[in-house]
Amino acid sequence: MNARAGDAFAIPEFILGDRQLHVRFAMAIELLARIVMANPRPLTTAALSEALGQPPRAVRQLLTNLQRAGLLQQDERNRDSWSCSCEPGAITLADVYRSVAAAQAETSRKKKQEPVAAGDMRGGAQQSVELLLMQATMAINQVVLQHLQAFDLGRLSALKSPALPFPAPRRAYS
Repeated sequence: MNARAGDAFAIPEFILGDRQLHVRFAMAIELLARIVMANPRPLTTAALSEALGQPPRAVRQLLTNLQRAGLLQQDERNRDSWSCSCEPGAITLADVYRSVAAAQAETSRKKKQEPVAAGDMRGGAQQSVELLLMQATMAINQVVLQHLQAFDLGRLSALKSPALPFPAPRRAYS
């Protein structure tokens, strides 16, 4: 195998966007999972930050984004505590993805765009290929998003009970 072919496996690809979006999406799911498991008791930013091993500022920013999307609410007594704003079964992974993607889009809009240098201009053929790949990625993302809508966080509630959600079948031994 040549070196170039081996490099293709070393480059991670993310269906739903870039690495940063993927990491934030995974972190948001873990935050919500912990909040759902503790429901109805609210969890503090400090406890969530410690559980995830992330800085409190990053966790608080993500919690605020989830609140803007209507997925979380702050506790009335302790403003640094969070709980679900609705039933966990009403929150889908697609909702979580949309909130994270919207926050990332807002952040990238705030950054100033640098002018394109003359050396960065690409040929028409390369632009056509990039456009085709972008269209294919969008089509894939739409299908994945449809599947994410099928998964709600209500499934996590069954995990917090000590008993198995589905009893094991009894076997007759001879």
